[in-house]
Amino acid sequence: MNDLLKTYFLVYFLIIFKNFKNDSVIKKFLEFLKTFEDENNFEKTIGTYCDFVSSLNEEKCDNFSSYIKKIVYNTKIDLQFRERIEKELKIISKLTNISFELIKDELNKKFDKYLDLLNNLPEFKNTFHEFKISDFEDIKMQCDEIYQKNRAFIFDNNLDIRPIDINENLSFKNLKGYTEQKKVLFENTKALLDGLKVNNILLYGDAGCGKSSSVRALLNEFSDLKIVQIFKNNLINLDKLYEKLKNLPYKFIIFADDISFDEADDTFSTMKAVLDGSLIQCPKNAVIYATSNRRHLVKESFKARKGDEIHLNDTINELNSLSERFGINLLFSKPNNNDYIKIVLDLAKDYNLDIDEKVLIEKAQRIALIKGSTSPRIARQLIDNLVAKVEV
Repeated sequence: MNDLLKTYFLVYFLIIFKNFKNDSVIKKFLEFLKTFEDENNFEKTIGTYCDFVSSLNEEKCDNFSSYIKKIVYNTKIDLQFRERIEKELKIISKLTNISFELIKDELNKKFDKYLDLLNNLPEFKNTFHEFKISDFEDIKMQCDEIYQKNRAFIFDNNLDIRPIDINENLSFKNLKGYTEQKKVLFENTKALLDGLKVNNILLYGDAGCGKSSSVRALLNEFSDLKIVQIFKNNLINLDKLYEKLKNLPYKFIIFADDISFDEADDTFSTMKAVLDGSLIQCPKNAVIYATSNRRHLVKESFKARKGDEIHLNDTINELNSLSERFGINLLFSKPNNNDYIKIVLDLAKDYNLDIDEKVLIEKAQRIALIKGSTSPRIARQLIDNLVAKVEV
């Protein structure tokens, strides 16, 4: 039995890292190693090898060792089983020691009549890495420090939670209007911090009415709260974010800002399942707050309503079903003219703006006419310009 085949069987002894061998790229690599049991099947051996290299390329990873590190260091382990962990890490380290050159030498020995063909074998990089249990202790320490020092994060496309700086000083006090909506947000978030079961919230309505600002302002309302923003194109990985958050000793808002979907969007079905009905549930230390200008989240066309599907109502209900999976829906609609003027006056008072009230009202109505909106965003932009002495 050669070393490649030995390594293949050793991987099956993994208990702490039992899910390691189920990763799609690792699985293809193991399938290739297993072909060394068969002395004669050149086609199967080369096919499984090329499948492995192709899958590694699809992951946009140019080094197999780097890919293995990502899997290993993202595995949740109990450090009390030190002896078992150390043995398994030695097994995994052997995979990083299998170079392209070693594989090619073994294939040349096994299929010496195909040497010309084997010269065209696609290469991959691999760099030996000796995994140690101390690596996990260092990672845990770094992880704890990141969450202790930061309150706002982004869940990026590499499936990493990355801290970001927030310099704004938003609070409910300086966000004018929408008293009932802010009250619901406050009470639901307080219940989360108190360890109670809470509802996910959809904030929807007209642009510029403070949906996103109200969510961000919660950081200044609750000092123990943290927020992780996830972008629409990454919602398909919401379950992976759940896994990263569930064992942390903090309370999180998962913030999905300005979302909407097309009918054929794969993310639509995934998010609907993860929100409600899937075996994968939002962890108890987190809640989802999403904002959208659309009540039903899906861009529905008149063509869809006049389509040729027999059960048309079923189709329409399907399109509307995602928003119904949020336990609370909060409407932020554009204020009428009187409420808009009140917001302008309240903001001017907050900034101690020295301007005649009638002049300010005239300016507010003029800018609303130009912009075609009486939203709080327009009101704040006007006040910011006046404070900065910029005439528009």
